[in-house]
Amino acid sequence: MTYARSIVSLALVACLSTGVAFAQENAPQAQSGDSGAPDFSSLNDGKPIRRSDVPKDVDALKELRAHFNEADRDHNGQVDKAEYDAYINKADTKQPQR
Repeated sequence: MTYARSIVSLALVACLSTGVAFAQENAPQAQSGDSGAPDFSSLNDGKPIRRSDVPKDVDALKELRAHFNEADRDHNGQVDKAEYDAYINKADTKQPQR
């Protein structure tokens, strides 16, 4: 009887862990961290973007629209991929308030 319980318990654990493994394998990966911001190449076909190119209806980019000059580090009126990634990743790593 205990031998049968052991086999059933092992089978149950194996089934449950297999489901978790499949769920992790198929989990969608965010392109720009966990911010929910779209990938840079989807905004303007990978070309540098101006403030007017930033969609108004994307919640994850509202802060970028509001602080566009901060994201534009070389102050040329455009944000390139490196500047975009730096700004989006900076927003992801904000320090918690004490």
